[in-house]
Amino acid sequence: MKRLGILLFLIICGQAAAKSPEQVRSAFLFQMAKFIEFPKSQTENSLRFCFYTLKEGPGSVLSSNTGLSINDKPIQVKEINSALSLVDLSDRCDITYVDESHENDILNAWTEPMALNTVTVGESLAFLEHGGVAALVQEGSKIRLYINKQAMNRHNFKVLSRLLAVAKFHPD
Repeated sequence: MKRLGILLFLIICGQAAAKSPEQVRSAFLFQMAKFIEFPKSQTENSLRFCFYTLKEGPGSVLSSNTGLSINDKPIQVKEINSALSLVDLSDRCDITYVDESHENDILNAWTEPMALNTVTVGESLAFLEHGGVAALVQEGSKIRLYINKQAMNRHNFKVLSRLLAVAKFHPD
């Protein structure tokens, strides 16, 4: 319960201090990673965040914050090519962020459902409806975390209950 309080405090403070949706999404991604257990062999050396662009959006914000670590593992911020298959993403990335401008192109390429090691995070509920694991959706002036439980349960990572407690679920 204490940790849930800390998570909520960090999220609320992150939203209050952040000046843009990109900064809030970046903080969400970083905090989310603390409450996800990835396959051990995958995260031995670092935690890998992948973005389709580092020029703007949460990827830009996260890459500019050097020296960040989670559970004593440094984070790596990578720019990836939209031509990568789901299998390649699963091998190269622990968290893959897909901004709304790339969602349609990426989702069309992800046709086969399979167990993955990467948490796919988008920006819309449509992303979840097409198999994404999480979405950071802007609702008015707030960013809300939504999780697709069906997609989450078929992958090779574990989302801790403390993160699930602060999320909404879609589709129901």
